Amino acid sequence: MKLIMKAKLLLLLAIMLPLWACSQTRMLNSLPTGDGITKVYIGPAMMKLSGGMVDKYASEYSNVIKDIKSVEVYSCENKLKCALVIAEFEKLLTKYNTEQMVESEEGGERSLIYIIMDKDNEEIGGMLIFNSEPGEVDIVAINGKIDPSAFVQQ
Repeated sequence: MKLIMKAKLLLLLAIMLPLWACSQTRMLNSLPTGDGITKVYIGPAMMKLSGGMVDKYASEYSNVIKDIKSVEVYSCENKLKCALVIAEFEKLLTKYNTEQMVESEEGGERSLIYIIMDKDNEEIGGMLIFNSEPGEVDIVAINGKIDPSAFVQQ
C-alpha cells in the first residue's frame, strides 16, 4: 500500500513540475482576464520551431531570437478594465528589474518599451512592450536573452 501511495505522489509531482516551470516563465499572469481580453502564450517548444523558420526565411534576425524562451501577447478591449490593466502593468515594472528604452505619445496613443535586466544587470533578460489608446491596452512580454547588437550586425 505504501508503495502505491509513493508511486501516486511521484506521478503527481512529475505532472506538476512542468506546470510550475511554465507558470514561472509567464510574466503576464497577474493581468485581468474576462470579456474583451485576449491572452496568447507561445512557449519554448514553439519558439524552437519558430527559430528554425526564422533561420530559413529571415536569417538576419536569427541571432536576435535564438535565446527567447517565450512570448506572451495580451490585449484588453474592455474599457472598464483598461485602468486596472495599466495599474497591474506598472506593478510588473517594479517586480522585474526594468529600464525604460522608448516612450512615444501621439494623439492619445502611448507606446512604451522596457528591457528586463538580469539579476546582475549584465544582460537583457527580456522585454515588455506596452501600447495604449483610449479603451484599449496591448502588451507583449518577451522572456529570454535579447542581444540588441544583433539588430545592427547586418
